[in-house]
This record gives sequence, C-alpha cells and structure tokens, in this order.
Amino acid sequence: MSKELIVGDYIFDTLEEANTAKLEKDKIDRLNEKLVSAEADIYFKVYNKSIEKNTFKTPVGLDFMRLIKRKLEKLPEYKDKILPIPVSSKGFDNLSKEEKNDSIKKYKEDAAKYSSFFKWSLLINGVLVVIIIALFVISSTSQNPNIINYENALIDKYAAWETELKDKEQDLKERERALEEREDSFTQNEY
Repeated sequence: MSKELIVGDYIFDTLEEANTAKLEKDKIDRLNEKLVSAEADIYFKVYNKSIEKNTFKTPVGLDFMRLIKRKLEKLPEYKDKILPIPVSSKGFDNLSKEEKNDSIKKYKEDAAKYSSFFKWSLLINGVLVVIIIALFVISSTSQNPNIINYENALIDKYAAWETELKDKEQDLKERERALEEREDSFTQNEY
C-alpha cells in the first residue's frame, strides 16, 4: 500500500485520484482557516458556491461538504434551503465506449513506452553483468598480484627470497670453510 495513495482517512485506486483529493484537502484547510469565526451566512455561501462550481468530488471534499451541511441543518433559517450534495460516480464502468477506448489507448501507449525502456534497461544490465564477469576472470587469471591472488603472490615471493638467501648462506659457508682451510694450510707451511 503506497502512502502516496492515502489522503486523510481514504486510500485511492490511482495516483490521479489521490492528487485530486490532496488538492481538495488543501482547499479545505485554507477554507477552515477563513471559516474559524465565520457566521452561518458565510458557511451557507461557501456551501452553495462549492455545489455550484462542483469544487469537491472526492470523499475528502464530500466529507467537508457534509460537515458544513450538518452545521447548517442545525439552524432553522437554512434547514429548508440546503441543497443536497452532488455525487459523481464516474468510474471506468460508467464511461462511454469512446471514453473507455481513449483510456485504453492511453494506457497502451504508456505501456509501450515503458516496455521499450524496460528492454533497454535489461540490455544494459546484461552488458554490465558480462563486463563484471570478464573483470573477475581477468583478475583471477592474471600473473600480476591483485586482491584475489595477492596473498599467494606474496607467499611465493617470500618463499623465493628465503630459498635464495639459504643458497647464498650455504655458498658463503663453503667459501668461509675453504678460506679457513687455505689459511690453516698456509700457517702450517710457515712453521
């Protein structure tokens, strides 16, 4: 249930009806500000003018009209002068064939417009998904370190350094041993 469709105590079928009810509610709020200390004659004029101009069509506006009517019915001088509140029940079922066809044509045009938009958005989303998958494949098969294989690349690098250092250390120990042997033989030859 969308909050956009709720006006006052009523929930409307379409956004258009809800917007009409909101406009009527705004009119009612402005009228209530002016009618706070108004006399019965002013209420009677507002009531008749609203009926004459068919100002209120939604249940929100009709409730306001009914409220004014009840106030006026309590006063004997207006009791017989009060007009009934006109109600229009013009829904889709009450439309003529021509109006129904126009309405259906309008909705079909809107549907066609959104249908092409939907197709384009699906195409764009598909392309973006393919690009993301390609990026993951490239990053996982690449030889360069990245987020996915960075830890393994570092471990391999340090393991290579460790073996290289061990080899150099072994070579140095052999050289040192050879030098010591040479020095020992040299010192023995002198004595």
